[in-house]
Amino acid sequence: MDNKKFVLGQYFTKKDIVELVIDLLLTYKPYKNNIRILEPSFGTGNFIHILNNKGYTNIKGCEIDPEFSKEPCDFFLYSLKEKFDLIIGNPPFTKYNVKESYYYPKKYLNCQLNASEYLNKTLLNKNKIQIESAFILKAIKHLKDKNSSVGFVLPISFFIAKKNREIKRAIMDTFNTIIIYQNDRRWFDEPIPCCFAIFTNIEKYSNKIILLYEDGGNVEERLDKKDLVTEELIPKSFLYKKKNPQIGIPLSTYISEKKVTYKKDFNKNNVSGANILERKKISEDKLVSDYVLAIVRVGNGSVGKTGLINIKEDILNDMFYVLAFKDEFNNDKKLKEEVCAYINQNQEYFRNSTIRVGSKSIKKTDILNFCIKK
Repeated sequence: MDNKKFVLGQYFTKKDIVELVIDLLLTYKPYKNNIRILEPSFGTGNFIHILNNKGYTNIKGCEIDPEFSKEPCDFFLYSLKEKFDLIIGNPPFTKYNVKESYYYPKKYLNCQLNASEYLNKTLLNKNKIQIESAFILKAIKHLKDKNSSVGFVLPISFFIAKKNREIKRAIMDTFNTIIIYQNDRRWFDEPIPCCFAIFTNIEKYSNKIILLYEDGGNVEERLDKKDLVTEELIPKSFLYKKKNPQIGIPLSTYISEKKVTYKKDFNKNNVSGANILERKKISEDKLVSDYVLAIVRVGNGSVGKTGLINIKEDILNDMFYVLAFKDEFNNDKKLKEEVCAYINQNQEYFRNSTIRVGSKSIKKTDILNFCIKK
């Protein structure tokens, strides 16, 4: 199969990371060696091997790729009669816009195990859902009892605020404890921001979310379980923002809600992330009202870089949020230049507080909530 990484979502977790997250789970939820375990997409087998080394041998495994299994098994066809104390592993991360992506709900509607047995009507009606979400929902149906747990490596984007609400509600209905762990190490050969999520029931942490982040030291934050649906629960960015609270005047005070129409061309442009910092001042011979903010929205080295561009003359590539000033500030040259300068002086805030996809990215709300000190 060509392009297996995108179609099957294969990103293999390094052995040292696997050992670390298994130890983390067992610290919070100790299990005896005789429990029944499922690894629903075992790939190179790192989770199974390390669990074996720790004395856990009652393990079942599914793997759809014949390259890694003599008896390939599609987890979505695996009987729901099989129940487990622990379901653990690294489910696939598929490209959502790849037509050949592994999981489509309708593809499984006429199978012996119908998708309706683990997806609700809303999700069934969608053409496709993120495969890691489908893995979570089906894993829940395989749990033996309330003492059972799910521990999955997930893309950190799963925990973006207000995203995956249907899946998050199912998690909240099933579990009273959610643990999200992230560190500053590279988990795969590819630079994909990810975490290890533990969905379980622990009396000591009932109705709690525990955020854990390691960057040479350990940081822990405890939140209410209901925050799973409403808050952005990316440990690194959440804890950074708490340590570096915003003080001052929100940028939204100055920015208009009107959508800005501007010239855009990915190939034929005169403004890009590489030269945006050259545009910090408004030309003396130009109308101040023609200048708006252009803020780089994505990129490990460029996110947060800001310039003042001429809406009538400049052509931008596709990397920017373009924001106009409110009418009462639109002719204030000094204010516009001060706002631009202050954002550029604080690019570190955006780089440390936003890590959602392969490259660091910011949402418009990240910008509008950013505070200007005057």
